[in-house]
Amino acid sequence: MGTHAAVQARFHLSYQPPYQIEALLDFLAARAIAEVEWVDQSRLQITRSVRGVQAHGWVQLCFEPQQDRVALTCSNSLLPELAQLQAGLVRWLDLQAEPGLISQALGPLAATVPGLRLPGCLDRFELAVRAVLGQQITVAAARTLAGRFVRAFGEALGCEPPLGFEPPLRLFPSPERIAALEPAQIAELGIIRRRADCLLALARAWPRLLYARQSVTDEAALIDAAMAELCAIPGIGPWTAHYMLMRGWSWPDAFPPSDVVLLKQLSLGLDKPLSPKAYREAAEAFKPFRSYAVLSLWRAASLAQARARSGSPRP
Repeated sequence: MGTHAAVQARFHLSYQPPYQIEALLDFLAARAIAEVEWVDQSRLQITRSVRGVQAHGWVQLCFEPQQDRVALTCSNSLLPELAQLQAGLVRWLDLQAEPGLISQALGPLAATVPGLRLPGCLDRFELAVRAVLGQQITVAAARTLAGRFVRAFGEALGCEPPLGFEPPLRLFPSPERIAALEPAQIAELGIIRRRADCLLALARAWPRLLYARQSVTDEAALIDAAMAELCAIPGIGPWTAHYMLMRGWSWPDAFPPSDVVLLKQLSLGLDKPLSPKAYREAAEAFKPFRSYAVLSLWRAASLAQARARSGSPRP
């Protein structure tokens, strides 16, 4: 038995079809941070490091569309936390979504990407940091900044990588690691001082944020309280908070306010852009699954840009 056979375990997680695998992998691949995660779209595979509660390791996920399931391989170091890990993976890949209900809410919009899923996360703090790093810059630029951030403050993963996997794996920096930094240490990576201050405030407030408390069980109250707590941190506004909750809390009904891309997509065919009030009213039509409408509209805009760059006609 080889070394790798002794350090990994394999399981399966099912989902209800249809599942728009291509859209999910496109979304994650565009945001994948080097040395933390890799998305192999040709193999329908994702590999990433995992910071567990008591131990760290890695997971490798491979979609098996013919069986409507995802094959999960993980390092043995994560087996003591397997229940929490599987629950996290279900949220991350939105495996419990009910496509029929979502399609009913989105109407014709759902026909463009049937089976669209909401990409969540395995680590809310990581997602929150990445959301701050991505404020008011392109997805590609945010990915570059996040890569610098990880190389500067992340730690090497101290276990064997998956079979046949050569690149190094690193852990995303913990709240404690970031909280101990000085603003200048973050700013020297090319991150503007205002965002560096926001990241420090976020890391230092994180143990007290509502996500860590279990006393609130009502989802609406949880979302409202989390939104208020996030927006109380200097540098986090409503758009960023909506994005954090949409992906970090897997909130299905987020709709970031004043989103330029969403406004443009919702205004297609109109003489002028929607007013702020009309923008909010248009979003109401997609409740209680507005997050899926957001992803669908973002994807439509991204595909349109790709066609424009290639000169391909509209399908």
